[in-house]
Amino acid sequence: MKRLCLKACLVLFLSLMLASCSSLSSLVRAQVEGLPSWIYSPQQRSGEVAFVGKGTAPVNYNARLLAYESILDQISTYVGEDVYDMYYRELTTTNAIADFNLTIASEFTVSEGRAGFEVYLLARMDEALLSGRRTSVYNQMIEREQAIEAILEKADQAYRSNDDTGAIKQYLQAAMLSAEGPVSERKFETDTLVDKAISFIESLRFSLRNQVEEEARVTVYLRRKSRLLSPKVLNASINATFQARNSLSETYSDFLQFNTASDGYFLFVPYNQGLVKDGQIVFSLDLESTIAQLEKTLSEDQVASIKEAVSAISITFPYTLTSTVSGKSILSEIQEFSQEGSLGNGTQALQVFNQELSLDDIIVEEIDLKQADIEDQLSALQGEADLAFLGSVGVVSEQQVRDRSVVVASGNVGLYDLETGSLLFDTLSVEAVGSGESREEAQRVAFSRFGSIAAYLQSAWLFKR
Repeated sequence: MKRLCLKACLVLFLSLMLASCSSLSSLVRAQVEGLPSWIYSPQQRSGEVAFVGKGTAPVNYNARLLAYESILDQISTYVGEDVYDMYYRELTTTNAIADFNLTIASEFTVSEGRAGFEVYLLARMDEALLSGRRTSVYNQMIEREQAIEAILEKADQAYRSNDDTGAIKQYLQAAMLSAEGPVSERKFETDTLVDKAISFIESLRFSLRNQVEEEARVTVYLRRKSRLLSPKVLNASINATFQARNSLSETYSDFLQFNTASDGYFLFVPYNQGLVKDGQIVFSLDLESTIAQLEKTLSEDQVASIKEAVSAISITFPYTLTSTVSGKSILSEIQEFSQEGSLGNGTQALQVFNQELSLDDIIVEEIDLKQADIEDQLSALQGEADLAFLGSVGVVSEQQVRDRSVVVASGNVGLYDLETGSLLFDTLSVEAVGSGESREEAQRVAFSRFGSIAAYLQSAWLFKR
């Protein structure tokens, strides 16, 4: 009987030893290192959480600040959000955080000589308050993940319907939502969602058919590259970017928007009449509004990777427009009149008009006609060439605005077939305004702008199909 009791006691002793070996090892380690036992094994009371912060620095004060930071890091991990900015000042100045009923219960400093100081702080706080904060963050995370899951379901539906750009936008929307706070699964992380959207972008391919370079017309297809099939991508918004020139001979970048709709392709037609006559059209995915939102939420690197993917799949269509008057001999004359109606000998409007046409490879020969009546002009030029630009411009008004002279000029230029005498195209009335330090300078500017605008209108018609 005694032997049986002794055996039972031995078993109980060994069980207690095994259960407490972790605590025992911590105590032994603390004793060996000459540290308080709470550093490695803080005793937690019921309803309480304890964290030990450690800081090491050459200066005692700085080591203490690092210990505070260590405590805040542990709280942040516990509740699931960064609380550093919210509580750092309160903790370091009061040794407490009221929201968690936190107090610094113990502290210990070790001087390491030249190595500096090690400061240990034992923080005790209310478990219920801390868990309440964690519950709020956790609930927000669950709501965020549910919202992301719903967006991804829409993305999958769009993808199955060959609406790839719709799926891309949904994934990017999900990425922005993910960036607002923590998530628990990798599939909901911002980088994962961005990478998925980029993979969809990279799988797209543009192709061109029925290219007519001399008219800048082309049919543009967008497909999804896959192993078996290459389905056409539907409802994709596409930007067609190109260079254009305005009526003042200023070159600028412009774009037109197209959509593949339910066909998976569209016909590009150069609706901008200022399209430069020798250039290229760049077709790319239109994700500009989405990217503008991304720039407010995601990192620069993430946004840059999306832009690079969009740029990488774009396609270029070079063209050279051919004029309807190509190969024909053309004359030009623009007569200039004063405000009183007298014919002058100036050629400002004519020179600018011809220079602008030459930019589109329309070469004309300047002439000087004495006749003002259009019928007399056509009669005098019959047989001299195939076509003639004939026009006139006059001063409509002159006024002084402070120290500047302002001149308003008005006129028109028509293109005539010299064989039949018929009018092929007329700019109708064109008005131009010029200003300068003198009346003469203002008039030159007004006539120059008239010539530029008239050439712009004529050129647009000459290349119209």
